[in-house]
Amino acid sequence: MGGLACVVINPSKRGATPRLRAALAAELRAAGWARVDWAATTPDQHGARQAARAVEAGAELVIAAGGDGTARAVADGVARASGPRAGVELGIVPLGTANLAARGLGIPLRRWPALRLAAGTAAHRVALIDLLRVSTDALEAAGAPPEPCLVVTGIGFDARLVAATRAGLKRHAGWGAYAIAAVRSLGSPRLPMRIAVDGGAREEARERAREEARARCLLIANSGRLPAGIRLLPDARMDDGALDVAALDVRRGLVGWASLARQVLPPAPARYTPPGRGLADVRLARGREAVVDLGEPAPLEIDGEVLAPARWARVHVEPGAVAVRVPRTG
Repeated sequence: MGGLACVVINPSKRGATPRLRAALAAELRAAGWARVDWAATTPDQHGARQAARAVEAGAELVIAAGGDGTARAVADGVARASGPRAGVELGIVPLGTANLAARGLGIPLRRWPALRLAAGTAAHRVALIDLLRVSTDALEAAGAPPEPCLVVTGIGFDARLVAATRAGLKRHAGWGAYAIAAVRSLGSPRLPMRIAVDGGAREEARERAREEARARCLLIANSGRLPAGIRLLPDARMDDGALDVAALDVRRGLVGWASLARQVLPPAPARYTPPGRGLADVRLARGREAVVDLGEPAPLEIDGEVLAPARWARVHVEPGAVAVRVPRTG
């Protein structure tokens, strides 16, 4: 194979051990890579700049070894520096807590099979997957460009849950830390919002119809797979050129949350009761762009990173933005 491969690794992750580094280097050599460069993320540089520099240096494979934040940053760097058809591939070695990107792509969560897949010594194929681009009033006010999103942008309950999840607890309890934080966040208020998906000739009518809509949580997603086998958005795929929107609301406190849980818990994919017929309402939509007007600042997170509260957000799809190594099926 020859050429240059680069590993962008998050050294703060417990799995980023010397043993893992040595194993990944050995697999890359076995796959025929002549040279392997390493770059570490920092609190200020989460992987996008490191990935872009690797592509500019001639890397044909860039591996993100870390959590969802590292994966989204590296994917962004690769997409911006090369584009999906420039011969640069992305590998993912999941070292995080939720690892939602890996779950959505079918990448093994066990480290050794994952690193063999990323290096190319295990059977794999290359999938062109989408990135979401997220703009908010807070980002625009700060003069910042749109943020990349690989898995999900969450507003309301979801963002409060992420903010409430303690790093120390994640190290000890894994993804169960999110379940603990979820219990603490059940009192999240309803948010008034107007949502428009794809606009078009009916945008004004759609906005009028939803002008008084309220939800505890709004998800704008590229994938709907969660830990514990939950498929919150069964139709969401990372390679379909579309985003999936879910506005979730519950009534009567814990009873409403229990009703929602019954609709999403495995083994079957989520099946939602029609809105207005139960204590939990889930309204779904699909499209290429979603715009939400919240009226007042609400908490927002992207792939597990909490951003400044936003009054409005615009999310659009960049189809087939990144070429990712995934397991070969069939």
